[in-house]
Amino acid sequence: MKRRSQRWGVQVARIVLIFAILGMFCVGTGWSQRIHIDITQPSFQQISIAIPDFRFLSSQSPQLAREMAGTLGHSLEYSGVFRPMDPRGFLEDPQSMGMTAGEIRFNEWKRLGADYLVRSSYEVRGEELRLEARLFDVFAGQMVVGRVYEGESKDWKVMVHRLADEILYAVTGERGVFDTKLAFVQVQGDAKEIFLCDFDGGNPVQLTDNGSLNLSPVWNSDGSELAFVSYKDGAAKIYGINVFSGNERLLSGHRGLNIAPAWRPGTSQLAATLSVSGSPDIYLLSPDDETHEKLVQSWAINVSPSWSPDGKRLAYVSNETGNPQIYVLDVSTGEKRRLTFTGRYNTSPAWSPKGDWIAFSGSTEGRHNIFIVRPDGGDLRQLTHGEGDNESPTWSPDGRMIAFSSTRQGDSSIWALLTNGTGLRRLTGEGVQEMPHWSPRFRGN
Repeated sequence: MKRRSQRWGVQVARIVLIFAILGMFCVGTGWSQRIHIDITQPSFQQISIAIPDFRFLSSQSPQLAREMAGTLGHSLEYSGVFRPMDPRGFLEDPQSMGMTAGEIRFNEWKRLGADYLVRSSYEVRGEELRLEARLFDVFAGQMVVGRVYEGESKDWKVMVHRLADEILYAVTGERGVFDTKLAFVQVQGDAKEIFLCDFDGGNPVQLTDNGSLNLSPVWNSDGSELAFVSYKDGAAKIYGINVFSGNERLLSGHRGLNIAPAWRPGTSQLAATLSVSGSPDIYLLSPDDETHEKLVQSWAINVSPSWSPDGKRLAYVSNETGNPQIYVLDVSTGEKRRLTFTGRYNTSPAWSPKGDWIAFSGSTEGRHNIFIVRPDGGDLRQLTHGEGDNESPTWSPDGRMIAFSSTRQGDSSIWALLTNGTGLRRLTGEGVQEMPHWSPRFRGN
């Protein structure tokens, strides 16, 4: 793990995207063959894409030809939409095959089973890199999108991730998660600190370093600040930390518990569980923490608030019926209803970015598993099935994936899967990690 001097994980690379050279090439006024993707369906068929090694135009850094192609394939596979083809089956030398539609033998790629083909070339001069990339529809025999990126060669992964995002958008009409990050809790001796990593678990960076217990990190809407719970001053208080500067501020330091923060979408308001009046209830806090409005009140314990994307409803956990169950509150009317009835222990609700699902952790046969359910309580689906304890689900901003903590291989670590229950992969390595929370897109797409 990178240490404190390098810890601020959201860094801006100097990348220039040159639209004037290639732009987006479409048929008519728009790319009419975009594919509707419903990745929550178990029957979803991935799109086959061929990615030959990138073509190098200078003698400097030839190893990037394979590294960039591999990174692009890994990223597109990670999205759950694409199935990159094995390059060992390709028939042409990627260093001599053409870059334009007139030079590409589309019939051969059809016979190999490719739906799309990526052709890319690059040139390294000193510390500068120029990358040109084109996506072709194999069956139509035409280019779908083309891009040129220029920047420092050390930032080649950023360029490739942006290319992956452009490809995903061109085919599906939706952006991916390639510029997002995950916040999570990492055990550090007797302490627990907040860390960040890239969308695929790479580039882990330590964010807090106070030697105390730091828990429940949650991103605000623009990805500039994390709220988290810390015991660094003795009691449980909620702090905010700017992920660019590292500056911290106190968000809630009331008497008693201050836990389970959740930013209201598009605002600087925060829902949190406070015990200022005795029992733990959920409050809406003003940005300056001068006022707090009680949202959920009962004799029971009320925790784990999660906002709907429009900020009008709140999912939360209460044990008012004897065991932890998930409820949904209409904030404007105060009306609440119970959401979960299957199982005796359901916690950690997380509302999907489109508002069409709520993920949660439920206990089945002595293990915690990840479920999703519609906000009206219908269409309950179980995504994990007893491999360790699986908790704290969090949605990717495109709604295609859920990250969570799991003990399926021993100590708790962060895993992710597609929302149809496939594509399971481990994101974090050695040590103990828990409580993940997925960032929004940093480029605002």
